[in-house]
Amino acid sequence: MFLGGFEIIAVIGIIVWLTKRSRAKQSDTAPAPISDVLNTWLQRWRTAGLLSDDEVQAIISFEQSNEIAASESDHNTSRNERGIPLIAEALGYLGGLLAAIGVVLLVARYWPDLATGWRIGLPAAVAVAGVVGGTLVNEDADDALRRLKWSLWLVGTAGLGAAGGVAMYDAMAPVPAYGWADEHRVVFGVASLVAVLSAALWRGRDRPIQQTTFFGGLLVAIGSAMNEWWELAGVGVAVWVVAFAFILIGQREIGTFPVITAMVGGVGMVAGSMLMIDEWSIAGAVLLAVSSMVMIGFGELPASDGSDDLVSAFLLGGVLSLVLTVPTSLVQFNDDVFEAGVVVWVIGLGAYWIGERVPVRVPAVLLAIGGVAIVAGPAIVGIESTDVGTLLGLTTALGCLALGARPGQVLLSFVGAGSLLIYVPWSIAHFFPGEGRAPLLVAVSGVLIIGVALFLARSTKRLNNET
Repeated sequence: MFLGGFEIIAVIGIIVWLTKRSRAKQSDTAPAPISDVLNTWLQRWRTAGLLSDDEVQAIISFEQSNEIAASESDHNTSRNERGIPLIAEALGYLGGLLAAIGVVLLVARYWPDLATGWRIGLPAAVAVAGVVGGTLVNEDADDALRRLKWSLWLVGTAGLGAAGGVAMYDAMAPVPAYGWADEHRVVFGVASLVAVLSAALWRGRDRPIQQTTFFGGLLVAIGSAMNEWWELAGVGVAVWVVAFAFILIGQREIGTFPVITAMVGGVGMVAGSMLMIDEWSIAGAVLLAVSSMVMIGFGELPASDGSDDLVSAFLLGGVLSLVLTVPTSLVQFNDDVFEAGVVVWVIGLGAYWIGERVPVRVPAVLLAIGGVAIVAGPAIVGIESTDVGTLLGLTTALGCLALGARPGQVLLSFVGAGSLLIYVPWSIAHFFPGEGRAPLLVAVSGVLIIGVALFLARSTKRLNNET
């Protein structure tokens, strides 16, 4: 515990020293004298009567003001280069992290023997040290100091959250008004204090860490509060609705760093859907897919010129969510695999049609999702009914090849060719059982591979022209 106190004092001392050092650097901006060469020529021209005394003085004043402006510009542009090196900054954070882990392990060793006041006081002291230390940092002096300010405030926020959790668990347990379940009470205490302090430190300014902890803490606090009165399914609905509101705020680019707001909302929508799955399996699975499609949809909507990062975040988050949650969603259907496969197939057709026909920002994303779903849907159907699955797959492949022969539909041809490689061998294996099918299967597969290779070779020029 004494070691932790010394480290906190040392950190604050280093912060003050770095701040004073940066301010001293900024104040050292004396202007350079006028060039001797220029002064010599000016005196020569004045002697020759080409310039008057007033004109010479005006030229000297003009050149001196330009040199001062150039000196200040050079100082500002090279401030980052003369600032704290990145390697030194990284090593500093690594050392601080190791020291913090050591202090936590030391405190954990004596934690059972500490009174409630000490258990609350220790993390509260960390909170005070982090907030005060971050406040002392001049964030305009250097980019490294700006990041240090955010990091110290993050430490202070974590300390306050820990103090709140301990208070809720130890101090508030005997109070009837706080008769929540232990886990709900602790989570709410941590998350609510994190959200409140983060909001006070953020205040709508360019502080991404505090913005993230505010929205994340607010979402968790609402979920933990709802969990005291509602079951997990209801909590999931509440979390999903709040997270969707965050998505809307980010999409409308309200406040600083809309990407952060939108991504916290996206994670919250997925988390809310997952909470619903245990009790409302089908609804939760559908909502998982809807969450992914909402993010992709917002990424495809027309947006302002400065929202490229937001569009990329929406699309990347939506696709990643879709990839990670589709297996979980399909498992929830259990005996309804046939219907799930048909739904996937229909969604694939719809996504591909939108990517082809509707003017969206990045049609390749919808085309890729549609192509994969068109191929995967019959395979999912085949888990329950192999007859229907293979026939649907073959029909889809032939239909894609036929429609892909039209101008501008070359990508659909590639989807059909890929489907043939999957469903023709599967159909042979299913409809022609027995040992004699092996030669037929090998021969047909070889012919298919050759045919697809020739198709790709002949379609290369067309693909380049149509994409």
